Amino acid sequence: MSAGGRWTPTRLATVGILVVAAAALIVRGVVSWNEARAERLATACREAHRAENYASEEKLAKQWVGAVPGAAEPLFFLAQAQLGLGKQAEAADTLGRLPDGDPLTLTALGDRADLLFGDLQDPREAARTCERILRLDPANGEAHRRLCFFYAATLQREKLAAQARRAIDLGCETPETYVYIVGSDWLTLSNTSTVNGHWLKASPDEELFLVAAARGFVSNSGLEDDVAGMDGTDGSEGEERKVPEHDRRLRELLDRFPGNLELLAYFLQKATTRGDIDEVTSLLGQAPADAVADNRFWRFKGWVHAQSDQPAEAEAAYRRALEIDPYDFATQHQLGGALRKGGMLEEAARFARLAAEGRTLRKTILEQPDVRTIPPGVLGEMGRYAAGCGDRAIADRIAARLEQIGTPPSSSGPARSKVQFP
Repeated sequence: MSAGGRWTPTRLATVGILVVAAAALIVRGVVSWNEARAERLATACREAHRAENYASEEKLAKQWVGAVPGAAEPLFFLAQAQLGLGKQAEAADTLGRLPDGDPLTLTALGDRADLLFGDLQDPREAARTCERILRLDPANGEAHRRLCFFYAATLQREKLAAQARRAIDLGCETPETYVYIVGSDWLTLSNTSTVNGHWLKASPDEELFLVAAARGFVSNSGLEDDVAGMDGTDGSEGEERKVPEHDRRLRELLDRFPGNLELLAYFLQKATTRGDIDEVTSLLGQAPADAVADNRFWRFKGWVHAQSDQPAEAEAAYRRALEIDPYDFATQHQLGGALRKGGMLEEAARFARLAAEGRTLRKTILEQPDVRTIPPGVLGEMGRYAAGCGDRAIADRIAARLEQIGTPPSSSGPARSKVQFP
């Protein structure tokens, strides 16, 4: 203080520095205390986890989360405690809170997806969780596999094919991924009805699960028409036909969901098989706009043109179907017939051979005991079929995989029991 009793600028600056220094010491002290507290909580939480004292672990983990908010490890331990206490929904929520960028997060999100697909019966959120995993780790093979299974189980055929190609492009496919590519048009997993029935318990009015469960029951009970011919030559048109119970159930679902592609495709298939052009035309008129991306509807359109003696329009529709799905052997069969009628015998014969190869391959795949262990011989057959269908990229990838495992393509040998899917 000056002789006049006032603070000088120099003394004010000095006091300011001292105040800042004191504040910094206080902050460092608080930080050090908080870090020490967090470490004590971490140690106690780990000990509680090892002792399976989940109530204590949950309490400690919540305090740990408060000490280091946003950190991954305390959230992970909190989720483990909640799982131990049977609080699965809370655990799933906690696992979803782990931050991006931490190595624990991918493990946590995988666990979250399992919970949501399984006991929590929320596969849509599980699929979103898998997509988050792939944003963090695009080559995460397990996330790709889970998404493919979800799309296959719910008969989302376009998404299934796209997801399988996505996995293949990133080099993280498994043999079953190629089954999803080749069979997206006709594949129905053996546990489709069971899995969707499980999800329906939580969402009893969900269209996706209702339709997939019903279609899965029909397919796996052997009640479905053969999809390979579809020439409408069974001679049943105009006859009085008894409608089976499963068809009545599916028709009720179609009345409820008139734009459902899977239901429309089912009844379109049956109508073409019995040669009912009026029914096919009516059902095609009922199809929503997104049917233009579904090869099956172009196939049915081609059939109408073929029955109406419009060969050019029929050929164009069939070729469009094969642009969407080059493995559609039913369309290959019908295009071969149209080309043969037009005198293009060589190309007709090529498509007839492809259709026969595709139909045989379908039978072989469905007779495998487990799609996750497709033998190299069957994989080689898929590669040859892919090459014949003009899908050079897939054929080359299969060839590379066979070379990698050191097993040349060979005959698949005798078929065994009915395929089981994950």
